[in-house]
Amino acid sequence: MMLARDGLDVTVLEADPEEPPTPFDAWSSWSRKGVAQFHQPHNLFGRFRHICDLELPGLTEKLLAAGCVWVDPLDPLPPEIEDRAPRPDDDRLRFVTGRRPVFESVFAAAAAEEPRVSIRRGVRVAGLVSGSEVIRGTPHVAGVRAGDGEEIRGDLVIDAMGRRSPSAKWLVEVGANDPYVESEDCGFI
Repeated sequence: MMLARDGLDVTVLEADPEEPPTPFDAWSSWSRKGVAQFHQPHNLFGRFRHICDLELPGLTEKLLAAGCVWVDPLDPLPPEIEDRAPRPDDDRLRFVTGRRPVFESVFAAAAAEEPRVSIRRGVRVAGLVSGSEVIRGTPHVAGVRAGDGEEIRGDLVIDAMGRRSPSAKWLVEVGANDPYVESEDCGFI
């Protein structure tokens, strides 16, 4: 939505063919196979919410109207903190929490209303399309290849498939070096 508001035409490819239900039906009737955390609570922390408020005015209000709620980590303050005077920008710490299906339903509806955003549901990406090199010896991604073989060209390709994305393999297939991946189990679940 932000790219569209910056004047770009945006095509979102969504593997799930199902149209999102209303936020009020999303929890009980929407199944997102492949989204492991779909039925877990989610938080849109302060910085994200602040950017949304600046770039996508009204989105926070739509989330709240759909049943999401405010969380203010400063209310109440821990009893050990004696100085309870408000500080400038305390409100920037507030965030919105709710169920992920509700978030996704609200975001999907907002994206569908955006004039320069086209959402293609039921399109599964199967690989990358390479173009002419811009930097010698460095492959250039010029789009994606859908599961049915269709090539969808774009000036910018953003992978939002999560940590299990096959994009590293796809980059190698178009001539990139195998990416170095570093990870560590932090014990957080």
